Amino acid sequence: MTDIPRTVPHRVTVVRTIAASPEALYAAWTEPDKMRQWYATVVDADVRVGGRYRIELHEDDGSVNGFTGEYLELTPPTRIAFTFTHHSQTPEDRISDEKVEVTFREVEPGRTELTLVNSWTGPEFEPSYYDELRSGWEEWVNRLEKAF
Repeated sequence: MTDIPRTVPHRVTVVRTIAASPEALYAAWTEPDKMRQWYATVVDADVRVGGRYRIELHEDDGSVNGFTGEYLELTPPTRIAFTFTHHSQTPEDRISDEKVEVTFREVEPGRTELTLVNSWTGPEFEPSYYDELRSGWEEWVNRLEKAF
């Protein structure tokens, strides 16, 4: 009998307070011109529930990381949810049902708590994988914060 890897839910979470309004942060995640300022080099986005997006990060070493997905929820200015597939590094058979949820909660005028949850199902990974994934999202949030 062959052991079949158990499929379990996984997640990484990043929380950051940014000096911007929820409206400004929501726009940074949903307006392609603003997305290009921090999120990706190439942005093609049909920003509506059921709409699809494609982004590419062109790295200094010449490599390209590509991501695609579908918008699942758009609730201005408090919440965005979308599927997320990384085409450059993750074998598609190891991760499935990947989703990203981003929420914006004003903590005081001009300051917003951003919470990002990246979740998926699949086999258990080494702890370093979760650390690397969290680090990648933290770098993206750092880039977003610098845009304000």
